[in-house]
Amino acid sequence: MKQVKKNVVIIFIATLFTSIFSITSANAADYRYWTFWVTANDQWAFAQEGAGTLKATDQMVTGWKFAITGAGNGTAPNTSAAFAELCPDTSEQAGVLRVAVVVDFNDASVAPDGETAPSENITKCVTVNDGQSAADALNAAGLEIRANEGFVCGINGYPKEECGVEVPSTKPEATDVTTQEDTPMVIAEPENVKTSNNSNLQLIGLATVLIVALAIILKMRKKKN
Repeated sequence: MKQVKKNVVIIFIATLFTSIFSITSANAADYRYWTFWVTANDQWAFAQEGAGTLKATDQMVTGWKFAITGAGNGTAPNTSAAFAELCPDTSEQAGVLRVAVVVDFNDASVAPDGETAPSENITKCVTVNDGQSAADALNAAGLEIRANEGFVCGINGYPKEECGVEVPSTKPEATDVTTQEDTPMVIAEPENVKTSNNSNLQLIGLATVLIVALAIILKMRKKKN
C-alpha cells in the first residue's frame, strides 16, 4: 500500500513538472522589432552583441530586419551575406573600414495594423573609422533612424510609432541560417516589453502544490524509517 501511495505521488510530481513547462511554453511571448544580424563565413547569424558596442571590422556585413520573434530569432535578411556580392565596387581604403548595411523591411505578415512595409529593401556600402561601431555604420548609411535609449525603433519611418512591442503569440518562424556551436542564437528582449502576470500566478500556484507534494514524500520517508 505504501509503495502504491509512493508511486501515485511520483506520478503526480511528474505531471506537475509537465504542466509547469507547458504553461511556460504556452505563455511564451512574441515580440516585433528591428532584429540585428551579422555574418560568419558569408552566412547570416543572429548578433550576440548590440550594434552600439559591436566594433566594426573591414568588409563587415550587418543586417537589420523587422521581424516577429518568439522561441526562435526569426528569419535572416533576405539578401546575400557576402560583402563581395553586396559591395563589389568598394575598394580598400587606408585608415577606414568598409561595412555593408542591409535593411530588410520584411512583408505584410509582420506589418503593424494600418501600415505597409516599404517594398524595396536597402543595401548601403559605407565606411567608418577604426574603433567605431556597427551603430555608427548604420548612421553613416544616411537613413532616418528612430531610436529610444539605444534601441532601434524605426528605420526610414517604419514602423511609424511602435518600438519593440509584444504581439499575440504565433508559431515561430523557421530560422534559415546556419547555427554554429560557437554562435548561439540568443536574443535579448526589449527592456520596455513586459510579459503578462497571468503566467506568473499560474506558476506560483503550481510551485505551491509542488512544495506540498515534496512534504508528503518526506513524511512518508520518516514513517518508513
